[in-house]
Amino acid sequence: MIVQFRNEHLEALYKGESKGKPKFSPDVIVKFKKTVSILKNVKSSAELKLFRSLNFERLKISKNSKYYSVRVDIEYRLIFELHDDKIQLTEILTIEKLTNHYQ
Repeated sequence: MIVQFRNEHLEALYKGESKGKPKFSPDVIVKFKKTVSILKNVKSSAELKLFRSLNFERLKISKNSKYYSVRVDIEYRLIFELHDDKIQLTEILTIEKLTNHYQ
């Protein structure tokens, strides 16, 4: 899948270019990078269902919501939007935020 970042901080974090004091623990950063790598290497969102540990699900914002989440760890989830790109016949995933699921 094609993965884009809407959040510049998370993009820098993924690339290892983040400056200043980290907002997340080193353990969460490693798991975040691993999760994004999985997202980049799957062919479609249907494949994400095979990774049961990710707990891939559509967010219930509205009936036609394009927002989904996957689990980074027990506390954090990665929230993203899926777009169908009809020309390239690929799905584009845009990462919105990394959030503490229980706060």
